[in-house]
Amino acid sequence: METPLIIIGLAVMQIVVVLGFVLMERREPQATLAWIMGVVFLPVVGALLYLVFGFSRTVRRVRVSRRVATRTRAVFARWQVGRKARGGEVLALDERTRVMVQLAERAARARACTGNDVQLLIDARETYLAMRQAVDAATHHVHVQFYIIQPDQTGVALRDHLASRARDGIEVRVLCDAIGSFSLPHNFWTSLVEAGGHVGYYGPIRIGPLRRRDRVNFRNHRKNVVVDGRVGFTGGINIGREYLGLDPTVGAWRDTHVAIRGPAVIDLQKTFVEDWLATTTELLDDESYFPEFGDPEGDAVVQVVASGPDRSWAVIHQLFVLATARANRRIWITSPYFVPDGIMKNALISASLSGQDVRVLVPRKGDSRLVDLASRHHFGELLDAGVRIYEYNAGFLHAKTILVDDWVAVIGSTNMDIRSFQLNYELTAFVYDSKTVKALETMYRGDLEGATQLPPTWARDLSYGRRLLYACAGLMSPLL
Repeated sequence: METPLIIIGLAVMQIVVVLGFVLMERREPQATLAWIMGVVFLPVVGALLYLVFGFSRTVRRVRVSRRVATRTRAVFARWQVGRKARGGEVLALDERTRVMVQLAERAARARACTGNDVQLLIDARETYLAMRQAVDAATHHVHVQFYIIQPDQTGVALRDHLASRARDGIEVRVLCDAIGSFSLPHNFWTSLVEAGGHVGYYGPIRIGPLRRRDRVNFRNHRKNVVVDGRVGFTGGINIGREYLGLDPTVGAWRDTHVAIRGPAVIDLQKTFVEDWLATTTELLDDESYFPEFGDPEGDAVVQVVASGPDRSWAVIHQLFVLATARANRRIWITSPYFVPDGIMKNALISASLSGQDVRVLVPRKGDSRLVDLASRHHFGELLDAGVRIYEYNAGFLHAKTILVDDWVAVIGSTNMDIRSFQLNYELTAFVYDSKTVKALETMYRGDLEGATQLPPTWARDLSYGRRLLYACAGLMSPLL
């Protein structure tokens, strides 16, 4: 009799301890409730799942973040990075832009600056070509960061090109995510390293009682390329043949990236320096990484914003909600994984009910069946509020963009889901520039030509079984 009682007592103790962690973490109430139900009704399995996927703000993660911030802050001060960014300081802003800028500055120390040129890149071919040309023109360093780098012809071409530049004496650093780039063989980067390049993997999964266990969650989902501290690239595109539409199992692929020239590149560089230090312990402490900017490259006001689970505030999520609330005419969203939290969904519903032109463009068929089902659980309420929802039929849509009025264009790595808002490290550019807004509008209208608009009665016309399936998947929304 004693053995079963001991087992029961240990199980209860496990539940109590895990529930304490669940309740103390900063989460949406729905996500907290979902984890509580999982731990209570599936004591062992639920606890294990939480420890692997749900333990979001570990002591170690915060400690590393603070150490990185302390060390990089000293470097940024030494090389007067703030002054150089202020070389493109915005002196006069309209009221709603000022509010957006202040939010990002206070919550994420992300400055807005003018004097930038922004080029919208609407597919992988255009993006890869622009990055290759920038790397060819490098005179000092090339910093490359992607969530996914595949060991196919695109990954090999990138590696060989970087190795060639390293042999020319250019400093080359590559940072990729250990889970996103899991398919890379252990010797993939040998030629680059032998040429003098450096490679880091963020968050390797290590198993063993004496070794660190990084969790499957909290991936570095950023896409960030910086050349000589003067030109930078960010957006939704990774390195792989599927992004070129060459994978027959995926088909055509639509994505969006931006090339930035000007003081905003300093914030892309700062993000890379912080991520590189956190991953490799190497501190990039040299003025060459933070050059002076002379004449303006263009007229665009740009604010580059980084977010992650180690931050006190989910700043990109907050900016999305604020931009939605500040819309006067339209909100056009593209997202491959559209599983909004309650705050974001209510903001879109409120905007639509107040007369704004709210559109959401998603792929008809994504690469995650569960996410597709959960996404469609939200469609009925949005359609009832007048939101126009389109399903992209011309391939897989992977772009992550928002267009608000003729005011701001948003391009980055951030999906419209809780994983991007709270669990992953993301990077997004907020561009206040009429040229970029117009280019994004043209791109969006072109994408709508390959899409089908759902009728307002779409959800009501579904069968009971289909509605039940979507509702069940929707219960997983806080965990996706």
